[in-house]
Amino acid sequence: MHTQQLSRVQFVMLSIWLFLGTGFLTLPFAIGQFTVRDAWIVPFLFIPQGVIVAGVITWFRQTFPGQSLVEGCHTAFGPWWGRIPSLWFLIMTLVVECFVLREVGLFLTTTVLPSTPEYVVDMVFMIPVGYAVYQGVEVIGRMGETITPIGMGITLIMSLLSMQYADLSHYHPVLADGWTPVLRGSIVVWMYAWLLIFVLQLGGAVQRAGKDLLMAVLIITLGGFIAEPTITMVLGPSAAYSLYPILEVVRTIRIADFLERLDTFYVMGVVTGIFLQCSLIHYAFATGVGQWIGLRSYRPVVWSGAALVWVGSIFLIRDEAMFLDYVRYVGWGYLTLTGIGIPGLAVVVHRWRQRRKA
Repeated sequence: MHTQQLSRVQFVMLSIWLFLGTGFLTLPFAIGQFTVRDAWIVPFLFIPQGVIVAGVITWFRQTFPGQSLVEGCHTAFGPWWGRIPSLWFLIMTLVVECFVLREVGLFLTTTVLPSTPEYVVDMVFMIPVGYAVYQGVEVIGRMGETITPIGMGITLIMSLLSMQYADLSHYHPVLADGWTPVLRGSIVVWMYAWLLIFVLQLGGAVQRAGKDLLMAVLIITLGGFIAEPTITMVLGPSAAYSLYPILEVVRTIRIADFLERLDTFYVMGVVTGIFLQCSLIHYAFATGVGQWIGLRSYRPVVWSGAALVWVGSIFLIRDEAMFLDYVRYVGWGYLTLTGIGIPGLAVVVHRWRQRRKA
């Protein structure tokens, strides 16, 4: 089923957007609900979290070389019993993609399309996602390879421009409330770290993953080091009351009368990043369903799967409050169970069966 290949650069850049796609929108607000002054500490905690996730992915790929997560489950548990854990993975993939699609719909209707129904925005967004997935993972990889350097450059420039409003006093006092708020904020980051588990569905499209995932973890951490301190210095305590703190930071940028309203570029960048994230997750879902039911190609599933995601984004998530509650309090448990439980159990069972045969 996997006939296309991703280069190492493409794989790293797509892995970055799996985390930062909706992460740039949701994480600053979610972390701000637990801590604002000490939010700059949270990115430090992502490093061990990312290493754990990369370790689980590498362990699985070493045990099932060239196989996707669905294929590995069928190899480990057998063609029939293996369909139970792989079905759970597909359900979680569908749920996550529905949340990603709903988030971009909520963001666009809040910022630039207030009079447009969310279901229309979600439907229009899924059309290019479905087209990109239908063309193959290599096409998605080339888009990520092209867009990522531009996005990084614009992010760095906007962060530097916003420094004219920075106030270092917003950092003090450091750890006044102890480590508990910081650790609670890092749980949300831990949830997003497990989104990297979807790269396992790429299977043979990726030749090497371990070192490349560590590189992606370092780049994501660097992004956190830029975003969180900037939000704290510019917005201060008010960051806890802003749904999109980075957007508010960008809106403060103004130089004379000729450089302002840069939030337009931010919106474009966010939509592009979520497009890459949603495309990769939808590719994982389409290929997984195709392997689960035994199709030779995943392409017959792409458009019907896109329609299912569109419907799910409307009916599974009632409103923004439900979305944010899932991100802050619930999602980390489901994704941790899926990310550790399914690939870890598959590896243990497969190696145990091999030892018995030996």
